[in-house]
Amino acid sequence: MNGVNMKCLIYSRYNRWRVVTHLDPWKTWQRRTVFNLFVWAAVAFCILGCVASSPIRTQPLNIETVLVLPFTMATQHYEIGTTVRCFECDVIVQTGTIEVGADEFMNKKLIAFFKGKTPYTPIPLWEVEGISSENLSQNIRGSDRRLLVQVGKSLNADAVVGGTIYRFQQRVGDSISISTPASVAFAMELIRVADGRVIWNRAFDQTQSSLDKDLFKIDKFLKRGVKWLTAEELAASGLNETMASFPLPSR
Repeated sequence: MNGVNMKCLIYSRYNRWRVVTHLDPWKTWQRRTVFNLFVWAAVAFCILGCVASSPIRTQPLNIETVLVLPFTMATQHYEIGTTVRCFECDVIVQTGTIEVGADEFMNKKLIAFFKGKTPYTPIPLWEVEGISSENLSQNIRGSDRRLLVQVGKSLNADAVVGGTIYRFQQRVGDSISISTPASVAFAMELIRVADGRVIWNRAFDQTQSSLDKDLFKIDKFLKRGVKWLTAEELAASGLNETMASFPLPSR
C-alpha cells in the first residue's frame, strides 16, 4: 500500500493521522496468559468460598444434666501473690486475696446462669445428700480428670463443670473514688462424662482500671456503669462474659 507496511492500518481521527500497529504475537500470548490466570483465580476463589461457607459438622454435645462442682480457692494450695498456671485453662494467673464467701457467691451466680440461660439441668454437688462436697471438690480439682468423670457417672450427670478462684480482692473506697480497685481472677472448664473430653474452658483475669488508662475497654466501662465496681460486681460481669461462650445444643 504505497510503501506503508501491510501490518499497519492507517486512519484519520480528529483531523489527525494515526497508525495503529497490529498486536505483536508475544504480547498477545502474554495477555492471554494473564487473562487465563485471572479466570482460574476467580474459579478457585469461588470454590474455596463455597467450601468455607459450608456448614461444619460438629459432634453433638449429648448433654442434658451438668454436675456443678463448688468453686475452689487457689489460696488453699498457693500463697498470695504467686504466679501460677491455672489448672483449667493452662494460662498464667497471679493469686491474690480471696474475700470470705467468694466461693458461695460464684456458686450461686453459676447455678442462676444454668437455670436462666441454658436448657441444662444443673446438679449442685453441695446439694447432693451423703456427699461432703467441700472436701470432695478440693480433692478432685487437682487430681486426674478421670476422677471427675467417675463422680459425674455416679450421679447420672452428662457433664461436669468446675472452677477455681485465683483472686477476689475487694475495692478500697466507694463507687466514686477508690484507692485500690477490685480485682478478680477465676477459671472454669466443662468435661463431658461420656468420653472424658474437656469441651470448653475459659479464664477471666481483670483488675478494674480507670477509663483514661484503658480506652479500649470503653464498651465494658459503659456497660458496667460509670463507677468503681465491687469485687462481686466485677466477678458477676466476668462470669457473664465467660459463660457467653458456653456450649449450647444446636437447634
